[in-house]
Amino acid sequence: MFFSTELSLPLSPNKNHNFQFKSFKDWVDFFQDTEISIYAKTEQAESYLSDLIKNLKIDTLGWLDQPAQVEQHLLEQHHQVCATFQAYVNRRKQHQAREYFPTVSHSFEFLAKVAPVKLVDGAWLYSTVPNCNQPELKDLIYIYLEELGLGHPRANHVTMYQDLLSHYELNSYAEHLDDSYYEQAAVQLALAYAPAKYLPLVIGFNLGYEQLPLHLLITNYELAELGIDPHYFNVHITIDNAHNGHAQKSLQAFIQHFNHAEDSQAYLDLIKKGYVLNDLGRSSSQIIKELDIEQMALKVFQNKALIGQYIHNQKCQFSGKTINDWLSDPAQISEFLQVMIEKGWIVKDAPVEQSRFWKMIDHPEGKMFGVFNATEKQIIKDWIQGAGLATRLSSRSAAPSQAKIEPAMSRMDQQRLNQLKSRFMRCEGAEQKIDLLIPYTAPHMHHTEIGLWATRQLSQLLFPFQTQAMHYS
Repeated sequence: MFFSTELSLPLSPNKNHNFQFKSFKDWVDFFQDTEISIYAKTEQAESYLSDLIKNLKIDTLGWLDQPAQVEQHLLEQHHQVCATFQAYVNRRKQHQAREYFPTVSHSFEFLAKVAPVKLVDGAWLYSTVPNCNQPELKDLIYIYLEELGLGHPRANHVTMYQDLLSHYELNSYAEHLDDSYYEQAAVQLALAYAPAKYLPLVIGFNLGYEQLPLHLLITNYELAELGIDPHYFNVHITIDNAHNGHAQKSLQAFIQHFNHAEDSQAYLDLIKKGYVLNDLGRSSSQIIKELDIEQMALKVFQNKALIGQYIHNQKCQFSGKTINDWLSDPAQISEFLQVMIEKGWIVKDAPVEQSRFWKMIDHPEGKMFGVFNATEKQIIKDWIQGAGLATRLSSRSAAPSQAKIEPAMSRMDQQRLNQLKSRFMRCEGAEQKIDLLIPYTAPHMHHTEIGLWATRQLSQLLFPFQTQAMHYS
């Protein structure tokens, strides 16, 4: 397993920087920096990946040694996942409890903690796009462009997830995570800029990533049950299907590329190492097992205390301390909440209406009305009531609006887009147009207005038949 190290690297031709990396988040920020050249990113990606794969264990992947038999192995794996999911559905039909998200707030915590990976969705395949003249990579390039929604914002996976976070006001939770949540995102971005010799790594990673996981099926099921928009997750069930979706295309790309490999053993070795890269970092399954509504609620109160410690009057006291005194030290908040429970201000495992504190923050005439936003109140409500009284979100709040107003482009962005369109029109042929567009489909760019436009043009150039039916009003 790779652990972050400090590196001083040669200067890039475009920027005079010595890059230093002390965390996985540093790596993510580096690869997503719009000012850093592709040359520098590729250079760093090679260094990152070479260190990363040195000690990977691949001895359990012997089934990949016979590419012609891999399809059968993956098909059996797929049927096993589906059977396990069906057993889950049967349990739920017998009125057994949700197994992932006991409350809405548990799902909120999950959505926030998987955000670093979801916000680079598909990134690893960007390294295939500059090789669009290789027929054996055609399927992988199409997968990448489809992850980008073929340039349509409502179908671009990153914009879809951004909209999901914004709708439920989860951005601040997603932005203040422990560094370990960025490890897998760093891996995927390094693969995005992998040099040509590491393309088998990318293919192997993609082969593993596009297989249908059990956690995706259950997540989709329970989010819908809680009234939370599951569209992002449902898309990954449908678009990745094993018949003609990403899973099948990934398999075909693996086999086709294997048939062109000069050294089949070296190729398979990198395939296996790429496959194992899926296991680095905190997985969705691990995050689900570690969900903790108590800690999430505590964090809400600690964040409010930063301001609240100055504004309460001195009359109300708990256990000999004013509220301001309790709020002055984040380490005291847990004890303060326990005191509020003991004094009857908060009644745990009961309807929130029985808690005096809830009335203060929820009732329009309450002294603390408006202090907590809708997401924070949901977390507090679930923490007070517990899983036994959990409710779903109302239908009105469940899904991001399909008629949302898109933010206006800045004058500078509009100018850049106009310049790109002008350069595009002056290109003499398809090859020049493709070369011009590719940089704008990079992970840091594709979900912007200029990136979406470039993706639409590139998709039409490379896959005219597949894109002609893609239409969003």
